[in-house]
Amino acid sequence: MTPARYLDQLSSLRMDRTKDRPRPHKVCLLLAVLDLIRAGALKENRIPFNDSLRQAFTKRFERLKQDNDRDNPEFPYFYLRSSGFWHHKPAAGKEEEYQRRVRDHKAPGPRSTPQLIDYAWLDTPLFNLFRDPAMQPQIEAALFANLQNRRKHFSHWADSIGKSERTIKNYAGALNNTLPKLLQGEGMRIESFFDVGSVEQYQQLRKHIERQPAFQVKDDTGHGMYSAALRLYGQFLKDATDYELTNDLADLDNDITLSETERSTLRTTRLGHGKFREGLVGYWRGCAVTQYPDVRLLIASHIKPWREADNRERLDPFNGLLLVPNLDKVFDRQLISFDKSGRILISSHLEDPGKLGINKDMVVNLDDSHQAYLNHHREHFREKQAGRA
Repeated sequence: MTPARYLDQLSSLRMDRTKDRPRPHKVCLLLAVLDLIRAGALKENRIPFNDSLRQAFTKRFERLKQDNDRDNPEFPYFYLRSSGFWHHKPAAGKEEEYQRRVRDHKAPGPRSTPQLIDYAWLDTPLFNLFRDPAMQPQIEAALFANLQNRRKHFSHWADSIGKSERTIKNYAGALNNTLPKLLQGEGMRIESFFDVGSVEQYQQLRKHIERQPAFQVKDDTGHGMYSAALRLYGQFLKDATDYELTNDLADLDNDITLSETERSTLRTTRLGHGKFREGLVGYWRGCAVTQYPDVRLLIASHIKPWREADNRERLDPFNGLLLVPNLDKVFDRQLISFDKSGRILISSHLEDPGKLGINKDMVVNLDDSHQAYLNHHREHFREKQAGRA
């Protein structure tokens, strides 16, 4: 399988849900594996359920949890097996119990998990991608993309193109309930079409479901409503993937200072910005500063500018903030920045910031991984403040 196909799989995990939002457990476990590999604590493709994994999981979970989410790493450790790329080595003498739990979809508890399963492992090509420093930011972005509330984003988007509230409700119900049940009847288990973030995966599922006689009967009875819901969701995914790319690709094509090799490399990298934006939407779930929730209106803003960053940094979700347009504009021009604790820094050159809704009490909740990029941004901010830029 190609790296692009693995990234699609990683961005379209089958997520447990509550109140229509995805729970972060599977994402946190795979991020924990990535963190252990980066730290040199996991060198072989054997992932035991031990204290190191649990602690790495908890560190990620504390940042991404919401509401009543509970710190239960044993659940994703067991249920990720349905992904197709995560596998288990049952403990000696425990094979029958393991298979029974698989059949019953019943995960073991935290103490019995290491007694039942010696270790988990990833597909070998995927493990190699996890070990590749150039791929690690793209893996993070793909995983964060699962945390988007795609149902809410789909509803906002459908409203913006003129669909009625009733139509949106009917389409969302079909995508969340009726259509997944038809697929499950054919042995293809997905909880919701809103778990599907890849255009390629969507096209495969749509092709499969539209061939089913049961779908055709239901669609005829519903006067074409189910096929219309499928088409609209495909349009939504395409729009989300293409968002903000057109102008940047045109700039690259028109840049006479670039060689053809450089232009080709930069186009490939810039096309990855779709995953970068999806990762930011999943990580921040709204504006990083104001928490404004309608992601259609938010900008995926690089902290270290795209033209100054290397290929790895350009796709690193920690080199990005999701911002409302007024904040993006002044952040991009280094008229605001953020200190190490996340408090806003406002340049004296920014005229009347209050009229832009900017005030000194604004704060962004930073991870340690943001700090190197913000150090770079603050250097530019200070140079501009001192009149040297």
